[in-house]
Amino acid sequence: MSAPARVVLLAIGNELLNGEVRDSNLFVLARSLTRQGFKVEQAAMVRDDPQAIAALLVTLLESHPEVIIISGGLGPTADDCTLAAVADTLEQPLVEMPAAREMVNLAYSRLLAAGYVPQRGPEEAQRKMARLPLGAKPLLNPVGVAPGVWLETGATTLVCLPGVPEEMEALLEGTVMLQLTARFGQRYWVEHAIIVHCEDEATLTKPLREIAAGYPDIYIKSLAQSFPKSGAPDTTSAELRIIIAMHAADESQAQQRLKEVRDALQLALNRASVPVLRIES
Repeated sequence: MSAPARVVLLAIGNELLNGEVRDSNLFVLARSLTRQGFKVEQAAMVRDDPQAIAALLVTLLESHPEVIIISGGLGPTADDCTLAAVADTLEQPLVEMPAAREMVNLAYSRLLAAGYVPQRGPEEAQRKMARLPLGAKPLLNPVGVAPGVWLETGATTLVCLPGVPEEMEALLEGTVMLQLTARFGQRYWVEHAIIVHCEDEATLTKPLREIAAGYPDIYIKSLAQSFPKSGAPDTTSAELRIIIAMHAADESQAQQRLKEVRDALQLALNRASVPVLRIES
């Protein structure tokens, strides 16, 4: 059985690292890609600094992931330097591409017609958003202006998406995920959950360790929750979720495998006197 394609995520922006904007893109990307059967191996943030972006990209490419997805830095302003850094990393020139320029023009026509902008942006700003590393393909941005970018480099597919969450998600769900699935094949992330009554996660240590040792190919994880604040009434229900999950090429076989693990874990929880409240799958 082939392994899931490995993905690395990179979010770019001073505003993220200054704490001015709470990042949601890495969360959405990780969740969506995992549920589509990809394995997200790591995620990073870096400032709007071409040299820093290029240096980090070199490091990430050295691990030969199947996919790198970058969010942020595709816009018209001077600090939007992602594509310049990508071009520098790959030793390719930035080239104004007619297809990308047409996408920018169509985006402005759409925004003008809707009354969202009073006029088209400056010519140089439009041209900047249409300059892509040589060999890249533009991806239509259905919400904003700057196109996304798809680029094959060696064994890695590199995808650049806008940093505005609504634009990123529209491109991800409308275009990128379909192309990634076509490129790497359909796989699945199959997940079950056991909800237990447990006031202290430490009580789960032994049963979880026991089952994990017997099923090393299965992801088993208890999701911790905070204790009540001192002096405050306990408004929690002491419910705790245990996740059992796996990547698979065959969803039906994975479901059967997880049921086997789930049943074994229930027995281990019973031996540890941890009440099982319900099963979710």
